[in-house]
Amino acid sequence: MGKAIVIAGVPGTGKSTLARELARVLNTEAIDLSKLALENNLILEYDASRKTFVIDEEAVASKVRSIAESREGYVVIDTHYPEIIDPDIVDKVIVLRLNPFELEKRLLERGWGREKVNENVTAEILGTVSVNALEAFGDDRVYELDVSGKSVGEVLDEVFAVVKGEARFEPGLRINWLEQIPAEALDRFNNYGGDGNGF
Repeated sequence: MGKAIVIAGVPGTGKSTLARELARVLNTEAIDLSKLALENNLILEYDASRKTFVIDEEAVASKVRSIAESREGYVVIDTHYPEIIDPDIVDKVIVLRLNPFELEKRLLERGWGREKVNENVTAEILGTVSVNALEAFGDDRVYELDVSGKSVGEVLDEVFAVVKGEARFEPGLRINWLEQIPAEALDRFNNYGGDGNGF
């Protein structure tokens, strides 16, 4: 049975690009969980208020497990909700963390509305993806990487080092934006309006 390397993070952190590049280096495929859910109609509903689909978590997890079981070696998974993946197939979860102001800029450049931008930036500030991953997989399989100001090549080198188990990268929660950025500078993101498993 194959094992999954999960590249996680909120939208805008560069996880899809990194997942594709890592899959290329490892000579395997990258699976975007959101696309997988849409392409296989593993959707429960469309949340119009949040402009997002709500996935069938059990069905997506089952599909991912069957893909991993049919492979030798690694499969690379790209997601912002890693906690739904079966822990038995996961080798490592690498959470890409991005400075909240850099993330805000990227999401606004995508044309996202203010509420959706604030929701995702707040999730990044609070480390929501990392915390959820830690609860699902334990602190020995979850790695955080600060990708702020780094090129794709630089981040790929770090991701590959984590996959190889290089000692310079330790698992666990390492990044706390609340310690690095004054609270008043974060005030404009305080109208975070929700939670859930949409995308």
